[in-house]
Amino acid sequence: MKHVEVGMWKLPGIAFAKGELPTELNEQMQAWAQAEGVGMSMTESLWSFRKEAHREWFVLRWIDSIPKINKDQDV
Repeated sequence: MKHVEVGMWKLPGIAFAKGELPTELNEQMQAWAQAEGVGMSMTESLWSFRKEAHREWFVLRWIDSIPKINKDQDV
């Protein structure tokens, strides 16, 4: 997971490595984000937020659920 800028307005975003998020977890994240109004999934690996505070709230909510990638592993 890394912080990125999304679109021509350079909105705060998060990019996940391909395959980093299981489908079920991604669906849970989408449902939560929609219910809370904090962001949206642009693709299966890219999220966009209107404010940096929304991105941080999202990260705080999901950080324990996101699988950790071993740095020695090929992605």
